[in-house]
Amino acid sequence: MNYELYEPSSADQYAGLEKKSITSWNTHEAFSLYKELEHPNWAPWLEASIQTLAGRAATFKEGQFVMKNGLGMKFASLSLNQIHWDGDVAHLPSWDQVAGEPTDYSQTYVPDGNTLVLMSMNVAPGHHGEQLPSLLIDQTVILAKQLGIEHIIGSFRPSGYGQAKKDSGFNLDFASYIQMKKEGTDKPLDPWLRSLSWKGMHPLAIDAHAMTVEVSLSDFDWYKHTYHPNQWEKTKTGIWECGEVGSWSVDMLAGKATYQESNVWGMIPIQ
Repeated sequence: MNYELYEPSSADQYAGLEKKSITSWNTHEAFSLYKELEHPNWAPWLEASIQTLAGRAATFKEGQFVMKNGLGMKFASLSLNQIHWDGDVAHLPSWDQVAGEPTDYSQTYVPDGNTLVLMSMNVAPGHHGEQLPSLLIDQTVILAKQLGIEHIIGSFRPSGYGQAKKDSGFNLDFASYIQMKKEGTDKPLDPWLRSLSWKGMHPLAIDAHAMTVEVSLSDFDWYKHTYHPNQWEKTKTGIWECGEVGSWSVDMLAGKATYQESNVWGMIPIQ
């Protein structure tokens, strides 16, 4: 099946992006996607590998969007998975469960599933504030209609929580943060959740164990010394903050460190 993807025209409401288009990425673009979009946007323990990006295209090509210009320069990307969900909030999985193991959707993709899940979105450095995520979500709605999808959901990552935790002296819990509003508005304080609210995102539940990553103590020490080393703080016995949404717990006896973060399940309307 062929899908009509976003191709701006001079009369389009997004005429300022006339040199950009949204297409499905293919397996051969995995290296450039990793280099230009994935690696600059994610902590090393969370980023998708080149192999994983290629695998997602091989599994569900129509749901892997990349925005680029005629020269092939990539500006933003969105990765979707297709699953079946019965609509019951109590039955929502975790992000990790939707991604599967490996996280290329090969074990979780349901070709006739009734739900599209927004899994990962990236915007190239220097292009934030250009409403690129809004365009990618619009394209998701178009795809949902073409596939006869009932639900568009996402386990959304509140990008500002890491800094907000630090500003509070690490006394701000996740549930309280996501309820905070931008002063003078009824919109979320968190920048990403606020952007999603403008697209009609309706919060469903906290994805308490959205992402869990277990590494050796040597890998953990490597991350501390190479990834934003000034951001790392030990807040209590065995617990480390690193400027990200989640936190690390260190088990010296077991010789491992575990990163855990929560996200927010939300629904995007299909209009």
